[in-house]
Amino acid sequence: MNEERNSVIGQELQNARLDKGLSLDDIQQSTKIQKRYLAAIENGQFDQLPGAFYERAFVRQYASAVGVDVTEFMQNHDIQTQTVEPDLSGARVDSDNVTRAGMHQVEESTAEKTRQMLPKILIGVAVVAIIGIIWALVASFAGSAKQENTTSSVSVTTSKVSSSASSDAEKSSTDASKESAAKSSSASSEKKDKDAVDLGAGQATGNTVNYGTVKAPANKELTLNLKTTGASWIQVSDASGAVLWNGTLQANGNQDVKIPATVPGVRVSIGNAAATAVSLDGKSVDLMANNATVWNLAMTFAR
Repeated sequence: MNEERNSVIGQELQNARLDKGLSLDDIQQSTKIQKRYLAAIENGQFDQLPGAFYERAFVRQYASAVGVDVTEFMQNHDIQTQTVEPDLSGARVDSDNVTRAGMHQVEESTAEKTRQMLPKILIGVAVVAIIGIIWALVASFAGSAKQENTTSSVSVTTSKVSSSASSDAEKSSTDASKESAAKSSSASSEKKDKDAVDLGAGQATGNTVNYGTVKAPANKELTLNLKTTGASWIQVSDASGAVLWNGTLQANGNQDVKIPATVPGVRVSIGNAAATAVSLDGKSVDLMANNATVWNLAMTFAR
């Protein structure tokens, strides 16, 4: 972008902001763009921005935040809008949730890795225990059926009445077993429905899609899955702003993020929404990004 056009763009955006009665702090809060970058845009000093990709992305977000028709604005100033694979190897979002240059990689400790593996270990132990109980019940039932068959055979050689009584007892036992199995299947189906996640309806506003009431099972850790077809910087934070995971996924990347049962909601900041897919406990989440590049996803859990 040349300096004269940059100056015109910055002046128009500043006028739109002032008409809305908004401060730079308000724009920073809604777009998560650092205040000094917003000031640089208004002053036409685009050389202070991280790069060409951020020039386009930040201008789009600023225009959207002050109510300007983004598509018309970008076309009027001949700003290219095609998706660009950004070099996000040096990007990060600090604790104040503002994008800044420089990646801060935190290597997982052994204790953290153990903590993440613990739920899987517990689930494996529970599955083995359930299989053991089922095997014991089946073995017990098989032994009872064999004993009943032996008694019935002896009764046939001595008395037809005894044989009939044994047959009735076996039928009663079989019916009881079928009824028990039906109740067990019904209970299992009800538990499965209770443990399932229901995303509800999402609503896109500005650069964020919000799922305000996500039904989730109580006291259960959830799994947020992130997949990418191209390089995308992503950060997952809880409702208090604590970072659960952040990093850059390359093409064909796949990352699971564990969400503790105590977390009431999450926010996902995405640097390349067109190349990113998100799912929660196997349920695909519609980002409704409409070809936007920088995008946010907010979910509130109702347990």
